[in-house]
Amino acid sequence: MQAKYSSTRDMLDFDGDTFMSEWSRTSSTTQRPEAGHTEHRCSPCPEEWKWHGDKCYRFCKESKSWQGCEYFCIAENATMLKINTQEVLEFAMPQSYSEFFYSYWTGLSRNGSGKAWLWTDGAPYSSELFEIIIDFTSLRSRDCVTILNGKAFSKDCKELRRCACERRAATVKPESLHSFSEPLHGGDG
Repeated sequence: MQAKYSSTRDMLDFDGDTFMSEWSRTSSTTQRPEAGHTEHRCSPCPEEWKWHGDKCYRFCKESKSWQGCEYFCIAENATMLKINTQEVLEFAMPQSYSEFFYSYWTGLSRNGSGKAWLWTDGAPYSSELFEIIIDFTSLRSRDCVTILNGKAFSKDCKELRRCACERRAATVKPESLHSFSEPLHGGDG
């Protein structure tokens, strides 16, 4: 038996939520993950990444220095989190709420007290979008920015914090789902 589809819509039931092949109609269905889980079989983001807009975001549990997080993100083919629009702000800040007070490094830093805050790509920080709360409890430099409980804080770049990375989401095209138009069983039949 072969399952052929002329469009992505043919692969979905009437509500667009459940994929059902000819084979699966007689055995089982593959449904999207539970509510709140943003990944599914055709996700433009890798596992452990959250899809929002045209980007994928990863909020990691490993703690590293700011530079360690920068290297971590680069190794993931990504950059550190950049909060430069209201839309990204509204997505990223809720991710920073934690019952254990874990904060996440962003890609925002400066080259010494009194210098301009810059994102890792060199773009300037806009104070109209969010305020950076200066941590005066530390006697060390406070030149890197973390987010925690919906707020941004300047911290010592050597402190260990969790990493927040972003990368462009992959484009999922119907033609990239070629395996659905191929025979379900090998051979001639």
